[in-house]
Amino acid sequence: MSNERWGQYLKALKTNFTKLTRLDFLQPDGSVAFSLDNDPYRKKNRTFIQDGSLTVNLQNGQRRSASVKLSNLDGEYDYNVNTVWFGTLIRLLMGLVLPDGTEYYIPQGVFYVKDPTEEIQPNSRTATYNLVDKWCMLDGTLAGQLEGIYECPVNSNIFSAINGILQIDRGNGQPIDSTPASYTTYYNGKTQTLPDGTTAALTNSPYTARYDSEGDTYASVILGLNDMLAGWIGYDATGSLRLEASQDDILDINKPILWTFTPTEQQFLGATYTVKNSDVKNDVIRVGESLSGYGQVGGRAQNFDPSSDTNINLIGLRTDRQSKAGYYTDDVCCALAEFDLKRNTVLNKSVTIRSSQMFHLIENNLIAVKRPDKKGEPIERHLLTGFTLPLASQGEMSLNCTSVQDFPVATVMSLSDYNQTL
Repeated sequence: MSNERWGQYLKALKTNFTKLTRLDFLQPDGSVAFSLDNDPYRKKNRTFIQDGSLTVNLQNGQRRSASVKLSNLDGEYDYNVNTVWFGTLIRLLMGLVLPDGTEYYIPQGVFYVKDPTEEIQPNSRTATYNLVDKWCMLDGTLAGQLEGIYECPVNSNIFSAINGILQIDRGNGQPIDSTPASYTTYYNGKTQTLPDGTTAALTNSPYTARYDSEGDTYASVILGLNDMLAGWIGYDATGSLRLEASQDDILDINKPILWTFTPTEQQFLGATYTVKNSDVKNDVIRVGESLSGYGQVGGRAQNFDPSSDTNINLIGLRTDRQSKAGYYTDDVCCALAEFDLKRNTVLNKSVTIRSSQMFHLIENNLIAVKRPDKKGEPIERHLLTGFTLPLASQGEMSLNCTSVQDFPVATVMSLSDYNQTL
């Protein structure tokens, strides 16, 4: 997107703009077969997007879902083999009309249809598409069940193994996902120490991962490979599977701010702050299984930071201990413990923001709120962990965030080192 058009878009958000919503129905190669938008006045067939919402949640696995209600008087968008059917990909875009009259769209996700419904009344006919992002073709929701035993041999490149899964033929000549995945460069060239004292590339599997066809899915395999890295993985707004490093995600306060809300401006409709003291953890232990012949591995991260209002010296130990077979070295367990300590510490301050609609927000990035009700009118930063956005022209959106004001400086060590200090 050009800087000029981007600037026009940001300015338009502060006006009474005209909302745009569009569905692109895609060919297997990703090209657009046909489109449908929310303008009822230029439809020859009287079919248009009537209502719906998009929901985004930051998590490993499925992140995006949507419900789309279509005015379907001519029955053109009934779910059948001649129109929308198994395997039809739908791209959702939202945006606005710029001041110069041109349309400006921003991708919001690429989806499959799950359990569509049709409703017929005397004077109306509607179709509702329940949309789920492409993870549904991996986790068994629409496809993805393993046909037999799956093995990823020791010392395999993890990214190549994931690519191999995405390229598996679904049985009709089409791969599970033809869109190239996007991988962080954080792990490239990095090594870690194995329990036998040797080093290995962080991007390679340290053991043979084996998955059973009874109950396991391709998603199980991908999540297991991701566990070897302790990464973030899920589909982004463009429909690309994206793997990012949790180890590179510690200092949220350094991320760009996507929007700053000011109570005196019309974009801000209110905020609810919740203190979740029952969820606070200031001592995080992550335990894994080491390679055969070696002892148990683990990592521990603790909050002794005197600037944090939930540090151990102030409120005592609040311990969270979890174990998982995929965590195979002290390095991985320590990195995961530090990451989870940050997440579990900031849960004590969450905020839900109601705002006018905007279409460029991305999970795991920052928004800010100016607080004129506080001394000095501070600007408070919040990590965006999810949001709900209406598809219709009217209606407010809801943003789920956590505070990044009080992230602690973690004290991190392996469990073996910790035990030696006792």
